[in-house]
Amino acid sequence: MKNLSSFFIIAVITSALILIGLAVSPSINMIYGQQPSLNTSKIAMLTFGDTVKNQYTIAKPILDKYGFKASIFITCNWVGLENENRMTWQDISALQNDGQDIESKTMTHRDLSKLSSTDLNFEVSQSKKCLSDHGINATIFATPHGDEWNNVTIINEISKYYELADNGFGSIMFLHCDGYKKKSSQTDCRTYFDNGTLTFANRYSIREWSHNTEDKDLSFNDSKIFEKFVQIVNNQMNYNKNGVITAVPIIAYHSIDNNKTRSSTDINLFAEEMKYLHDNGFKIITMSDLGYNENTKYLYIK
Repeated sequence: MKNLSSFFIIAVITSALILIGLAVSPSINMIYGQQPSLNTSKIAMLTFGDTVKNQYTIAKPILDKYGFKASIFITCNWVGLENENRMTWQDISALQNDGQDIESKTMTHRDLSKLSSTDLNFEVSQSKKCLSDHGINATIFATPHGDEWNNVTIINEISKYYELADNGFGSIMFLHCDGYKKKSSQTDCRTYFDNGTLTFANRYSIREWSHNTEDKDLSFNDSKIFEKFVQIVNNQMNYNKNGVITAVPIIAYHSIDNNKTRSSTDINLFAEEMKYLHDNGFKIITMSDLGYNENTKYLYIK
């Protein structure tokens, strides 16, 4: 009986210590680079670029209808340009207060690959300071054209100031960066191979699907674009099993309007896409919900 009592006491103490450890320590999933179970295999991120006014006046009410939050990337010197229909700081503050994820997209939207080192630093560092001056702690940077992922100088500059970067295109983002077999032999998300060359996908080259490319290529045929959208967001089902997320579609928008310009997505189409995500049980997270594990070299969902 004495041995049984001792065993019972040890078991109780051990269980208590485990519970305490889980409460104060990183999860086992985080430590080993695995994704936590989210009770769904369907997840997506939404991004908006270029500080367009209708992101506040048109997109936000549609997002609000379903309780969705997006990552909105701000080009600081474009804020308040009424003749270009850009958002004001009041609009951006309202978005932040509503729980939208506000991040950085340079000061002037110049092509980073064509800048001097001084101008490059200005675009990258001052955009972070600009947002900080307005009460926003930006930890993610978006490159203006999405094609700066293979420029070592730009990547190194971004890494000085930001934790992650939206930079590059792909139909899906693999959180272990190991799914781009035709593009790269990498098996994790380290920024450089051992020989010093940049990897195809990494924490500073998070790849998104350009909705506007599809809008243009399909000549603004909303029914065809919607079919493509459904295909893109559901492709993750080939990789995400039993609530463990290893691949996430990131859908990139700019202007939500009916003007059919190179940055336009039709209003009714956007509304239909958001309804589809809601009605089909997709969990919508923001890019700020991503983290990077220095030990495993994997991205993970916080």
